[in-house]
Amino acid sequence: MPVSQPHRIAFALPHLKAGGIEVVVRSLLRGLDRSRWAPMLILNRREGELLEGVPGDIPVLGCGGRSMLPRAWALARLLRQHRAELVYSGTNAMNLSAALAVSLMPRQRRPRLVISEHTTVENYLAKARHQHLRRLLIRMLYPRADHLAVPLEAIGRGWQQALALAGPPLACLPNPVLEEAALAQLLAQPPERVPGRIVAAGRLIADKGHDVLIRAFAKVLAAHPQAELLIYGSGPEKPALAQLARSLGIADRVHLMGYSSDLLRDFARAELAVLPSLREGFGNVAVEALAAGTPLIASRCLGPEAILQGGKLGLLVPPGNVPELASAIKDALGGPGDARLREDARAAMHPYRIKTAVQAFETLASGLLAPSGSVAPDAGSSAAARSR
Repeated sequence: MPVSQPHRIAFALPHLKAGGIEVVVRSLLRGLDRSRWAPMLILNRREGELLEGVPGDIPVLGCGGRSMLPRAWALARLLRQHRAELVYSGTNAMNLSAALAVSLMPRQRRPRLVISEHTTVENYLAKARHQHLRRLLIRMLYPRADHLAVPLEAIGRGWQQALALAGPPLACLPNPVLEEAALAQLLAQPPERVPGRIVAAGRLIADKGHDVLIRAFAKVLAAHPQAELLIYGSGPEKPALAQLARSLGIADRVHLMGYSSDLLRDFARAELAVLPSLREGFGNVAVEALAAGTPLIASRCLGPEAILQGGKLGLLVPPGNVPELASAIKDALGGPGDARLREDARAAMHPYRIKTAVQAFETLASGLLAPSGSVAPDAGSSAAARSR
């Protein structure tokens, strides 16, 4: 019997800077079974810290940093040239370009298309330029995809309802966040926790609420003078955050650490993790903190609230509320901790292990590429069940 060739699958993103969807795509690229899949990465701009972690067998192609219409033509050309059978795109800008690119291709050569959203529609539209045009384009182009992939069903329902989308159907896929080898090593050789160390991580942008955390931390120091705050991540708000710490007289206790390639271990060294986002669609760092066995305080946003199971696995506080965040941190530091709760939280993060999440993605992709008339697994509903 002839040996079947791996299916060619293209992942399309604006860039590969450290962020939620970028981490998801990098993990998929690493984890896909190469006997079944031949992945490639298409970026609007070939830049970002995560490029170093892309496997060497993955072609990394560029669209040239173009705007929507030229980017769609460039993407269509690359998809034809590399004979892609399936496209997975992320972020609204690339989703629109991918949907248009596939529409521009001859019908018999069009790849299947999965677009993805990892933030709520409210968060996105609050900052979107040319909102009326953007809404029109989404309504026109999103239904042309085969699936809208989301990490939480509520995110997808929000997009469907707010924009009155006629399609595409949802596929709930758990984010591939946790590497098995890193988890095993952490359990075998756990690092010593540093008393009073508080760790946060995320892009240094306003929505992540790091300024709120720094202001709350200034209040915490009165009760816990030996505490320290480490914030991992890069972004345009770094100078402003450093200045804020100086103005509050706590610059020696606040450390802007930059990008980390091993957040799991960074969280494992901390006494407490904080996710202070003002808006958060999912929150990969919440998964990493809980998997590291570190108590977590998070803003009551859609993603963190789901990950923390409504507060069962950690403490939720109102977004942007400095006094309540400071009070929660004060209460958490120096306490005995709850070993049972930490183990329950670790166990609850199992769906976000890369192997498990990649299998969910492969099930969806296999169903889309199954020959006409064959029976394929119901990837969307099975993945959704695991993600609820």
